[in-house]
Amino acid sequence: MSTPIKPPGDPSASQDAVGASSGDSAEVEGASGAFGAMVDGTSAQDGVAAPEASAVGGLENDLASGRLTADAAIEQLVQRALGSASGLPEAHRAALEAQLRQALEGDPTLVALQEDLQRVASKA
Repeated sequence: MSTPIKPPGDPSASQDAVGASSGDSAEVEGASGAFGAMVDGTSAQDGVAAPEASAVGGLENDLASGRLTADAAIEQLVQRALGSASGLPEAHRAALEAQLRQALEGDPTLVALQEDLQRVASKA
């Protein structure tokens, strides 16, 4: 028939749970121990690229100091994006560039960001 459900206070239920967990705990600890050692042995130079915050920060500093116009900064960002897609065939890179430029001209959020850049650059 069916197995009766044991109430939470039933000592035989807790023994079953303890027995199962104590038998499995060595496997879990071993797996987490190996995983922990693997994580501890890695560094940012092991294939994970660090974000290029300094490159964007450099543009921001150049804008604020007046060394760079907003249009020139946007052009540099487009060229960087295209440079990161250097593995694409030329036709695909041209399509990507057209898509980026179309988005810069027509996307309301990107247009607003460009206007913000213009304001920052004009305050310099």
